[in-house]
Amino acid sequence: MVNNNSGKIIKNASGFKKQRTHRSPASLFKASLISCAVLGVLSSNVYAETTDEEIEVIQVRGIYSSTAKNLLLKRTSNSVVDAITAEDVGKFPDKNIADSLQRVSGVMIDRSGGEGNRVSIRGTSSDWTLTQLNGNYIASSDSGVPSRSFNYALLPANMISSVEVYKSPEARIDEGGIGGTVILHTRKPLEMEANEGVVSAEFTYADVTEKTEPQLNLLYSWKNQESTFGILAGFTRQDRTVKTISNDALHWRLHSDTVEGAERPAIVDQATGEVYNNVWAPRAMVVNNSTQDRTRDGYQLAVQWTPSANLELNLNYFGAKVGYDEAGQGITFAEWNDNHNPYFGVQLDGDTVIGYGNADNGLLNDQNWGDADVNNGVAIRRGLLSPQLTGREKIGESNSDTFDFEGIYHGDTFTASFKVGRTQAEGGTSKETYANIDARQGSVNSWHWSTVGGKPSYDISTDLASDKKAYQYYDWFDSFSSENKDTEDYVQTDIKFDVDSSIFTTIFTGVKYRDHQIEGLRNDFRWDDGIADNGGYRGYLPGTEWFHNPDFHPDPESLVSDNVVDNSAGNTGAFDFLALDFAAMNAYLLNNFTQTVVPTLAGTYTLEEKIWSAYAQSNFEWQDFRGNIGVRYVKTDLSTLTYDDVIGQDDDNITPNNRSSNNSEFLPSFNLAWDASTDIVVRFAAARTMSRVSYADLSQAESYGPPVNINSPDSWTGRGTGTAANTGLEPMISDQFDLGFEWYYGEGSALGATLFTKDIANLPISSVEIVQREHACCNGPIEVEMNTKVGGGDASSDGVELFFQHSFESGFGVLGNYTYTETSSSKVSTDGQVTEAEIPGTAKHQYNLSVYFENDDFSVRASYNWKDDRANGIHQGYNLYTKAYGQLDVNAGYNINESLSITASIVNLTEELEEGYWKQSNRFTYNKYSGRRFYLGANYKF
Repeated sequence: MVNNNSGKIIKNASGFKKQRTHRSPASLFKASLISCAVLGVLSSNVYAETTDEEIEVIQVRGIYSSTAKNLLLKRTSNSVVDAITAEDVGKFPDKNIADSLQRVSGVMIDRSGGEGNRVSIRGTSSDWTLTQLNGNYIASSDSGVPSRSFNYALLPANMISSVEVYKSPEARIDEGGIGGTVILHTRKPLEMEANEGVVSAEFTYADVTEKTEPQLNLLYSWKNQESTFGILAGFTRQDRTVKTISNDALHWRLHSDTVEGAERPAIVDQATGEVYNNVWAPRAMVVNNSTQDRTRDGYQLAVQWTPSANLELNLNYFGAKVGYDEAGQGITFAEWNDNHNPYFGVQLDGDTVIGYGNADNGLLNDQNWGDADVNNGVAIRRGLLSPQLTGREKIGESNSDTFDFEGIYHGDTFTASFKVGRTQAEGGTSKETYANIDARQGSVNSWHWSTVGGKPSYDISTDLASDKKAYQYYDWFDSFSSENKDTEDYVQTDIKFDVDSSIFTTIFTGVKYRDHQIEGLRNDFRWDDGIADNGGYRGYLPGTEWFHNPDFHPDPESLVSDNVVDNSAGNTGAFDFLALDFAAMNAYLLNNFTQTVVPTLAGTYTLEEKIWSAYAQSNFEWQDFRGNIGVRYVKTDLSTLTYDDVIGQDDDNITPNNRSSNNSEFLPSFNLAWDASTDIVVRFAAARTMSRVSYADLSQAESYGPPVNINSPDSWTGRGTGTAANTGLEPMISDQFDLGFEWYYGEGSALGATLFTKDIANLPISSVEIVQREHACCNGPIEVEMNTKVGGGDASSDGVELFFQHSFESGFGVLGNYTYTETSSSKVSTDGQVTEAEIPGTAKHQYNLSVYFENDDFSVRASYNWKDDRANGIHQGYNLYTKAYGQLDVNAGYNINESLSITASIVNLTEELEEGYWKQSNRFTYNKYSGRRFYLGANYKF
C-alpha cells in the first residue's frame, strides 16, 4: 500500500504493502520504479531513481503476480510501454516469446510450423520491429535470405525474465523500429537467491506427427555470502518434429483473347466448346507436405561482480543452436498443356476460375507432340505433362552467439557505463536436393481440382497413393548449399547525470558505434559422369542435351518410394500420395557421378553498415507531469558487393558490383505522462523514427530465369521472371503521435485506450517492368518481368488500442485488448501501370481475450487471439492476403508443494487452419495446417 496526497492509504497494482504519508505523485512513481527494479522487471540500463527509504517486497508468483507486474511497469513508465514478465523463474506465460507477445495490444505474429517466429506492431511490417537482448541487437540466421526481423523460434522462452514493448521511442534506445522496439531481458545472478535454480522436463505431442518428444530446461544461480559476486548458468534442449500440410494455388494470371498483354489465351472447354474469356486462373495447384526435424539448444552464462559500492561489472553470454533438417513432398497440377487444348470441367465464380481439369482424351492438339530427345530423335505424343511429383531435402543448422561486457560506475551525482559486445549468427543448409518426375504418355488420363466453398478438392484418374507408374518422365534435378552470416560488433558509453532542478531530474547522454555485416554464400553441386559434352548431371545441361535425357538420369519409377505421405490431419483437402525416394536418388548419384562443389557468384554477397549514433535525453517531473525529451543522431555508411545471376546458364557475369551510399538522420522524441489522479494517467508522445530497408532489397543480385514454356530454342511462350536490388534506397522515416488514457481502478485491474498515428515516408515501392534480356535457352531476347523496389512511397498507419484487466478476489481474472488499425495504401508500378497496395502485415481488427483462475495449488488460463484479414505481399501489382485467423490456447498448472509443480498446455485447441487469397476472397492462394500440440511437464524449483 502507498499513500496519496491526502494521506489516504491505497493499494497499488503490484501488491506491495508499505505505508507512506503525504507524498506527491512524483514521489509515488519514484517508489514504484524502485519496486520494479527489485522485481527485476526493468532493464539493466534503465536507472531507477534512488531513495533512502526501504520498500518492503512480498514475493508472489503466478498468473496474477505476472499480470500485476506488467501493469506496474506500464503505469510507471514515462513512455508508451507494454510488458510481459515470467510467472516464476524459468516459467514464461507461453511456450514461445512471440506467442506471448501476440497478447499485447497492437502486436501480431507470423508462424512457422505453428510456432510464432516474427513480430509486427501497429500495422507495420515485421522488418520494422527492432528486437534487442538486454538493450542490444541480437543476430539471427536461418535457411533463407537474412532479415531485419528477428526469428523468435531461435530463443528459448524459459531463459527470459521479462519483455518490454516500446511503442513510443526514447532517444537513449537504438533506432530501427518504426513499428516499435522489443527488448528482451535475461536474469542476473545477484538478483536471485544463492543456489537458486530450476529443473523442468516436458513432453510434447502433435496430431500431425503423432510423435511424443522431449524438452529439458536447467537454470542455476550462485552468489557469495556478501552478494558481491555471482554466476548464473542455463541450458535448454528441445526436440520437435514440425509438419505442415498445405494446398497452394500458384501465380494467378489473366486468360484473354481481347486484352493486350494478357499472359494466356482464353480457356476453351474441350468437352463443351465453351470459351472463358477475360478470366483469372492460377497456373498450378499444389499439395505440399513439409516435415522438419527441429532441435533447439539454448545456452546462457552471466557473471556479475560488484568489487566496490560504486562499481559493477557484468559479463554475459547467450547462445542458441537450431537444427532444421527438412523433407518436403509435393504434387503439382500445372497448366503445362495449356497450348494443347486440355481443359474440361471449368467452374467459374464471376471472373474467377475456381476449378478446372486437364484430360487426355484424344483432343489434345498437334502441339502436344514432342520429347524427341528422349525417343531417339522421333517426336511422340506426350499426353498430360502433370501431375508432377516433387521432392526437396534440406540439411540445415543455425547458430547464434552473443557476448557482451559491461562496466557501470556510480558516482555521487552521475552514473557512467561502458559496454562492448559482439553478436554473430551463422546459418543455412549444408545440402539441398530438389528433383521432379512427371506424368507422360498416358500414365495419367485426367485430373481436376476445385476450390468451391474455399476448400480444395481433387479428382485424379489414378490413385497416386499406390500407382508408381504415374510418373514416366524425369524432369529436373538440382543440388546446392546456401549459407549466410549476420555479425554486429558494438561499443557504447552512456552517462546519466542527476540534476538538482525544479523540472529536470536526470540527463542521459551517450554515443554508440556498430559495425554490422551480412554475408551470403551459395555453392552448386556439379555431378560429372565422365561422358564428354553432356554437361554432367545438374539442374540445367548446357549444349544440345536437355536435362531430362534418359542417358543421364535414373528410371523415374525407381525414384518413387513405397512410403505414403499422410495428409489426413487438419481437414485441408490434401490427399495422400507416394513420396519421392531421396535415398534412391542419392544412391544413384553416388554410384554414377563424381561431385564437385562450385561457388555460385550470384549467391555470394556482402552488405556492411557502419553506424554512428549519439543521443541526449532528459527526464523531467513538474507537479503531476513527468516524461522525457531527447534527440538521437544517426549516421549510416552502407556498402554492398553482389554478382548478377542468369538462372540456367553457366556464363554469369563474374565482375562484382560494388555499391555504396550514406545517410544521416536526427530523430527527436517527446513523452509526457500526466498523473491526473492517483488512479488515472494521461499520455502524449511525439517522435520521429526510422527503419532501414530490408537486406533483400539492398543486396541481392539481379537475377532472372527463362520463359515459362520452352518448346525449342526457337519457340517459347510466356516470360521469365527476375528481381533486381536497389542500394540507393533511403531508410523509411515515420513521424508518429500517441494520445492515451489509463485508469488503474483496483489492485491488479485497469483499463485504457490509446490513439496512434504514423506518417511513413521513403517507403520502398514495388515496381515490375517488362524488360528484355539474353538467355542461352533461346535464340533471341526474352521478355522478363523484373521486380525491383524504388523509393519515395508514402503511407500512414492510424488506429486505436483498447485494453482492460480485472482481477477478482476469488482468484479469477480476465484480460483483453482490441486494436483497430487503418493503413493507407502505397503505390505499386507494374509495367508502367500504377496500382495501390496495403502495407504488408496490416490487420484492420484484432483482439485478445484471456480468462484465468488460480489459487495456492492450481491455475488455469484460456487465451484466444484473433486477427482480421491482413496483407502479406504483392502479386501482379495487387495484395496477397492471409484470411482472418483465431487460435485458442489453454495452460494449466498444479503445485504439489512449494518446489514441485505439474504443467499442461494445449496449443491450437480447435485445430484452426491458416488460409490466404489474392486480391479478392474467392481467389484462393493457400491453406495450411501445422497441428494441435499437447504439452505435459514437471517443474522443480530449489
